[in-house]
Amino acid sequence: LLLEIELQTIVKKELHLLYPDVYSDLRLLRFLRKDKERDIISSAERYRSFLKWREENNVDGIRAMVESNHCISSFTPPDDRLQTVAKYFPMKFDYVVGSSTESGDKSDKEGCVQPAILYVGSFDTLGISERIMSSQSSISLNDFLDYWVYLYESIHFHLYQQSIHFREMMFLDEVCDLSGLSIQQFSPYFVTKIMKPWLRMTQSNYPETTRRIYVLNPPTIVNVAWKLVTPLLSQGTVDKIRFEKKFRGTA
Repeated sequence: LLLEIELQTIVKKELHLLYPDVYSDLRLLRFLRKDKERDIISSAERYRSFLKWREENNVDGIRAMVESNHCISSFTPPDDRLQTVAKYFPMKFDYVVGSSTESGDKSDKEGCVQPAILYVGSFDTLGISERIMSSQSSISLNDFLDYWVYLYESIHFHLYQQSIHFREMMFLDEVCDLSGLSIQQFSPYFVTKIMKPWLRMTQSNYPETTRRIYVLNPPTIVNVAWKLVTPLLSQGTVDKIRFEKKFRGTA
């Protein structure tokens, strides 16, 4: 009854058939897991806000791009604007989709969802800031945010497939390589105008995506970066962060 009106709309538009990874109990469960006290009412409210955000920002249109992309496992958006944004943020996603799941053996699940490697030290935050600030640029803050929406929609598409296959909720491990990280990457404009709305959007609308976040090669300025970033993260996300000298996972 908490989401009766929303559920009626979902069924009427057949959204649960078009995008079961979004409009399902499994996604709602991720919102419930985000709440340490497992408060159903607050979780339902967050899910309601999530649905409203999707409608107001045409997120289902971005979700449709995920399945229309013939190279779906590459996580490369088909839209030129989003591809431009992607060039500023080098990452590597090695999802093994299909080959490991055919046997149905649960022992193979570690090979199905490989860690995402984020080369954070090479993120060109100055470059993307200049593009967004420029009145002559074709790239806007909305384009930047849409790129991350596309990325998260792709991730959750795969996590849903694997979760259904293995009959348990699957998560993503992130490996953040800080090699080359500098304080210049955290300009006041980037932190307040770009990073803040970016993290607020992903934290609010894609809870319980990651299982662990491994941080490699932290430079001496990591303490400064930590003080800038952690206030924008939920405590649940902060608790998942592990500083490692060497990642021993499957990446």
